[in-house]
Amino acid sequence: MLIAIMLRFARSFCVLAEELHFGRAAARLHVTQPALSHQMKALERDIGCALLRRTSHQVALTEAGAVLASALGAALDQVNRAVQQAVDVARGEAGALAVGYCELPLAGGLADTVQRFAALYPQVSVTLHSMPTNDQVAALLGGSIDIGFVHPPLDGKPLTLRPAGGESMVAALPRTHPSARGTTLHLRDLAGERLICCSEAGAPHMYRAMLAACARAGFTPRLGAEDKSWHAMVNQAAAGLGVALVPASLAASTAPHMLFLPVEGLDLTLQTAIATAPGKLRPAVAGFLALCPA
Repeated sequence: MLIAIMLRFARSFCVLAEELHFGRAAARLHVTQPALSHQMKALERDIGCALLRRTSHQVALTEAGAVLASALGAALDQVNRAVQQAVDVARGEAGALAVGYCELPLAGGLADTVQRFAALYPQVSVTLHSMPTNDQVAALLGGSIDIGFVHPPLDGKPLTLRPAGGESMVAALPRTHPSARGTTLHLRDLAGERLICCSEAGAPHMYRAMLAACARAGFTPRLGAEDKSWHAMVNQAAAGLGVALVPASLAASTAPHMLFLPVEGLDLTLQTAIATAPGKLRPAVAGFLALCPA
């Protein structure tokens, strides 16, 4: 009961402690002087000590009143900050946002969107989590990430997907490789090469599409290492272990001694979609999605 009364009358007491005048304090509080006087008497009665010395000409704080005014002022500042933080979170202007992505920060406009979101919502802490599409699906459904930049199809997983574009698959090879003399490659020219590609377990649709493309070109590929990491595939190609088939955006973040060439006849596109769990979106999530490329 005492805490409830303190909260109810705290602002009134603090304003009166600043003004030391019932008329001016009542005007600031938009109450009558008798109502303010009644509040202060009730506060003193429930606390059990005098907080104010009243005369016909002035109001002064007792020693106990001065201590209470100082402590209550600091407490009210904290309460106001807590309320504002709660409102900011409810509006999506504060809090935390966890975003998953599949190793490619440029895919789906992720990097640009994060930069714009951070500029507009500086009080929202954004964390990025690199993980394969299947792991993102589990994380979204489990609530450990809020948004995923995934590579569909997802085989009927219950997520909401927003298409975010695609990029072609290209051949990554050292500039010293014999096939690096031209500006493009033909898929059939890779028949004698060891192909470094995504693993069937990590990207089954892309893996099968690559095998189908090779079959249409008239050969069965000689597969080298299979990996879940695009960067690892490029590193293997850089070491001379074969030609890697990777997304084109990797060219922007790889050493200059590597060459990335389009492959005629491959006709593979890595699609990206922005995924969220089913149900109502948190305001911060909705704000992020509003900035994503249409």
